[in-house]
Amino acid sequence: REGFISKSEFLTAKDSPLYINPSTPKYFNSSAPFFSSWVYTQIPKILSQEQIELGGLTILTSLNLNWQSKAKEIINEYSPAGTEAALVSIEPMSGLVRVLVGGKNFKSNQFNRATQAFRSPGSTFKIFTFAAALKHGFTPQDIFLDAPRCWYGYCPQNFGKKYLGEISLVDAFKTSSNTVAVQLLDIIGFDKVIATANSLGVGEERKLGHYYPLAIGAYEETVLNMTAAYAGITNRGIYFKPSPIIEIRDHNNKVIWSKDSTSSAGKRVMKKNIADQLNWMLQKTVTEGTGSAASLPNRSVAGK
Repeated sequence: REGFISKSEFLTAKDSPLYINPSTPKYFNSSAPFFSSWVYTQIPKILSQEQIELGGLTILTSLNLNWQSKAKEIINEYSPAGTEAALVSIEPMSGLVRVLVGGKNFKSNQFNRATQAFRSPGSTFKIFTFAAALKHGFTPQDIFLDAPRCWYGYCPQNFGKKYLGEISLVDAFKTSSNTVAVQLLDIIGFDKVIATANSLGVGEERKLGHYYPLAIGAYEETVLNMTAAYAGITNRGIYFKPSPIIEIRDHNNKVIWSKDSTSSAGKRVMKKNIADQLNWMLQKTVTEGTGSAASLPNRSVAGK
């Protein structure tokens, strides 16, 4: 219509097949594709659409490739055949994700089980119930009754139906008593437990409800968010939102975004003394309780 080409040229072009060569996303060829694909999803949360469309971006990530390789070896060696697995490692003092493996084989299945799979955290959720109890004024030495009990028709059972009678709060934690966890939720209230979990980045994408099984982890969360929550406790109560990006430069090699210069500073979500008590209780869980399989011979370990 504008005269740039003739009608015959138009008809020839219209009837000619298109030969296209679509490029494979770079993260498919990455040494850490689950991590790289997650980075791609985070960029629009940091940069404007115009900055992204200009292209030529260089992104410095937090990945430790040696650790990532070791993590993949561990997953392939120790997870049973036919099952999937995920692993996340976070630097507590910054929230930077150093390792993120979302499955065994990215090329056959791109579903990221570290960032996308919502699964029941089970007893690892108890950290929020007990944290809320410590905030409420309880101490690790306070005595509770570990015995069968029901709450409005909900009757939780301990593993193996074992009950220890009168036990301290720290012993209830290290033996993973379900009945004491629900007692705490009943005493201090749903709102305080939910607020504690939310402050550590848990229960924001899928809201936590007012139901008693919440105390023992009967809801869904990602491995990434649970790891970040525990990192905040390790960091003596200062929580960082997990991040895979340290710095972004444009096509002129100019820094257009930096983690250090943004509002990505950590947020204090609990007092130091509360976090210290929790870390001590987590250590006791590994040395004396249900977390003994996580112990290491050459360093202290805290876990659930």
